[in-house]
Amino acid sequence: MLKYVLIILAVIVVLGLGFLGLRGMTSRQPPVMVFDDMVDQPKFRNQGETGFFPDGRQMRNPPAGTVAWGRAATSPDKALLVDDTANFDLVKIPVAVDVALLEKGQKLYTTYCAVCHGGFGNGAGVTGNYGMAPPANYHSDRLRQVTDGYLYKVITEGKGLMGPYGPSIKPPDRWAVVAYVRAIQRAGNGKIEDVPQNLRKELSADK
Repeated sequence: MLKYVLIILAVIVVLGLGFLGLRGMTSRQPPVMVFDDMVDQPKFRNQGETGFFPDGRQMRNPPAGTVAWGRAATSPDKALLVDDTANFDLVKIPVAVDVALLEKGQKLYTTYCAVCHGGFGNGAGVTGNYGMAPPANYHSDRLRQVTDGYLYKVITEGKGLMGPYGPSIKPPDRWAVVAYVRAIQRAGNGKIEDVPQNLRKELSADK
């Protein structure tokens, strides 16, 4: 038994010395990787060749009718060409606020904002459970008094630890988020007098 152990140990030592002896040498052969972690993977490169397509080209033209995200099939989406800085100084939302806009804002807020700012805008999002700095509370006096253009600017460019959402949310949809944030603020600081008379009984019944 000891004999075999010594043989295996000798093989390991010889292989180890062999690998160490190759350090610093150059080779035109690809390196030997036991776990390549997808460093070497099949993929197409610019101007590369392939035998997969009859013409031998790796680069392909987009299929007929392909439309880039956010663009119309015949012309660019004008909303994507808006100079956002023109909206930063606006005091009020420049679009009509209706139920459809608020519903869109709620959907976008839930997707992009609630994870940090919380569903009620009080800064109690799930990220706070993982040691991240608490985000802004929309119900603070400062944020209730800022302009709508300021909120639009923060959505577009980000602020502090918050990254920019300009690339993810189109300009018209950013106003929908602003409108929903204002709705959250109104709800969080509302009074019974803000509720229509015919709906106040429902609030009493829920208590």
